[in-house]
Amino acid sequence: MSRPPRIWISNRSPAQGETVHVRTMITHPMDAGLRRDADGRPLPRNIVNRVQCLLDRTPLFEWFLETAISQNPYLEFRFLADAPGPLRLIWTDDQGQITEIAEEFTPI
Repeated sequence: MSRPPRIWISNRSPAQGETVHVRTMITHPMDAGLRRDADGRPLPRNIVNRVQCLLDRTPLFEWFLETAISQNPYLEFRFLADAPGPLRLIWTDDQGQITEIAEEFTPI
């Protein structure tokens, strides 16, 4: 994962209980293990296999991906603003590489 993930949050200071819309994308080749190198050997599978989203330390969701997801996975979700803290997204791939992004989030 060479470039940092992109994230868009509809409102970083929403009213308590307001719905917040989040869009995010990570750059990753998502190699399914089906391609071969120039010598005909299979390239190892390396996909983002887990995405976690936390608001401060509270989990909002956890998603386990499979090989059917395209490269540079895009994710869009909504949640209710009920607590302040960093909105953290954590991506983990098959090689154990972890990419994390945190954006400050403060409901009023």
